[in-house]
Amino acid sequence: MTTANTSSPSNSQSIKTRLTIQALRNEKQQTQPTATAQPMTFHLGEEAIGGFSAGIVGTLLGFPLDLVKTRMQTQLSSSATNKLSTISLLSHILRTEGISNVYKGVGPPLLSLSIVNTLSFTSYSYFRQNYFHGQDGWDYNNALSGMCGAPIFGLVTTPENFLKTQMQLDNVQSQREKSNGQQKQIQQQKPTGRFTNSFHCAKTLANAHGLPVLYTGHVINTIREAAFVGTYFFCYEGYKGEFRNMILGIEKLLSTSVDNNTSTSTDCHDSSWSTSLAIPMAGGCAGATAWALTFPLDCVRAGVQGQPIPSSPSKVQLQKQGALETLKHLLKTKGIAGLYAGVSPSIARAFLVSGSRFSAYEGALWLCRRSGLTSSGNGQYGEEGPGAYDD
Repeated sequence: MTTANTSSPSNSQSIKTRLTIQALRNEKQQTQPTATAQPMTFHLGEEAIGGFSAGIVGTLLGFPLDLVKTRMQTQLSSSATNKLSTISLLSHILRTEGISNVYKGVGPPLLSLSIVNTLSFTSYSYFRQNYFHGQDGWDYNNALSGMCGAPIFGLVTTPENFLKTQMQLDNVQSQREKSNGQQKQIQQQKPTGRFTNSFHCAKTLANAHGLPVLYTGHVINTIREAAFVGTYFFCYEGYKGEFRNMILGIEKLLSTSVDNNTSTSTDCHDSSWSTSLAIPMAGGCAGATAWALTFPLDCVRAGVQGQPIPSSPSKVQLQKQGALETLKHLLKTKGIAGLYAGVSPSIARAFLVSGSRFSAYEGALWLCRRSGLTSSGNGQYGEEGPGAYDD
């Protein structure tokens, strides 16, 4: 009896302790906020303004390097400039053709890429949120979301790329036509082309061969658009997460050398500051990666759209070289290396343009929200500003 009476209070105390612990756990679970994700909302006005800003900034910054890329992709193996580097070729163009020719043909891409960037960012956000539900990081759904708009992009970019390529090669092709028996005399003259501007080029070729000539290379261009934009957005989301984690890790290492008060105040801005740096870095690396992987397709496209097309009508039907014929010709005359002719200025341009493009896009969205231009209280990137646009 004595033993039973002694153990009874102990068992009772143990039961009370367990009940108390369980009650505390239940209370903690009830008071702890649930991690329910707020649905991301889609705002057409913001996406359109952001994409338009990205198109203008990216086109103006990258067009000189785009000119060098096109010249490298289409120049003959026997050309005097065939062995020149990116900087040397750009310097040669400036010296022989003048600075105005560096931006010759910038009109169509300035207009079309502003439209295409508006469409690409808008369609990517729409399909990612409403259909594929892409996640941050390396998620193939982000690639599918980006590729959905490629058929529409191709309708806009095919005539733009065709006119741009024809204008960028206009001086060179004109020199080739005039050089029969007059090589030395032509070399001493400043190159002049057939077309005064992009509108004149479009009008002249359309009058001579009909409007379909503007869609030369449409199939290969659309395929390139789909491959590029899918890789572009897939890599952007992945790189952004990697760079953000890397910068946060560096911040945490640096914060260990300061006192607790300073460390606490710094941690409050970790997410914003790290994402602000991660956005242009991820954009630049995503653009460079996408160009490196899809460059052979662009090289074939440039060959198809850059072939000489007579500016005067002819009774003989225009015979245009297709993508497969262009690919065979490149492999026969230049080998595998011919598919990567001009890749250096392209990757340099991609890093510069893509980094600035994403920064312009994210910054435009932030300005829209801060200025009250759009009525989105909680868009897909949040309200904190470009540094916190973590979609």
